[in-house]
Amino acid sequence: MEVLLADVYGFCFGVRRAIELAEAAQREGRAVNTLGPLVHNSQETARLDAAGIHPAERPEEITGDTVVIRAHGARPDTIDGLKKRALNTVDATCPFVAKSQRIAREFAGAGLTLVVVGHPGHPEVAGILGYFTGASYIITEPHEVDELPAGITPGVIAQTTVNERTFREVVERIKARYPGCVVENTVCLATRDRQESARELAARVEALYVIGGRHSSNTNRLMEICRQSCPKTFLIETAGEIDPADLHGIKCVGVTAGASTPDWLIGQVVERLQSL
Repeated sequence: MEVLLADVYGFCFGVRRAIELAEAAQREGRAVNTLGPLVHNSQETARLDAAGIHPAERPEEITGDTVVIRAHGARPDTIDGLKKRALNTVDATCPFVAKSQRIAREFAGAGLTLVVVGHPGHPEVAGILGYFTGASYIITEPHEVDELPAGITPGVIAQTTVNERTFREVVERIKARYPGCVVENTVCLATRDRQESARELAARVEALYVIGGRHSSNTNRLMEICRQSCPKTFLIETAGEIDPADLHGIKCVGVTAGASTPDWLIGQVVERLQSL
């Protein structure tokens, strides 16, 4: 059985940078907490926790002297509160997310109504909304544009990990309804590259494994994209989830991974597939 890897997969720049910053602080002998899990991957979070980098879901749960703001970013009032507590605050916000935050603040100054194409409750979206004052809306699917109020001038941005095709479809409908809208495509380059690479791979294989956390937004988008061309697409977190029966008669299998999936997990899955 041939095992093919996507051209682009695994850790993105923002996630890798956040982990490196957290590990650097820990090597300095600091007691390190992260505000929320540093990555949406349970196995990597467990590895970091064992190394002394502990997640805290809420600011009041922070017990160390150093806190790392994860790549998803955080609300400005949350960061200000941490600094007032005299905590050593390491801002590992992904530069692409920081760009979205800056644009949201600019939209507020221009009197626009913020429309984020993304997922309600996602930590990146929650952080972005903290940089905007005024009415804001979160759109997940194109048909939801019809539910926006009349008489507004939308300023449109994207959660960095959304499916870019969905973003474009939403923008088309918004432009048709609100000709004066302002649009900034903030889908990050890493997300675009992974999605296009996964789409290309899915068209070439008989089965495909997407490796990543089931609660990871970008991993779930990869799975949706792959299943459009390769119905036999499986989302797994570890090599132990591979069922050989699923690969009966398969001669070519593909592998890709979400932006929060570490290299060591990907290596284990590839090794397992090659052993079958």
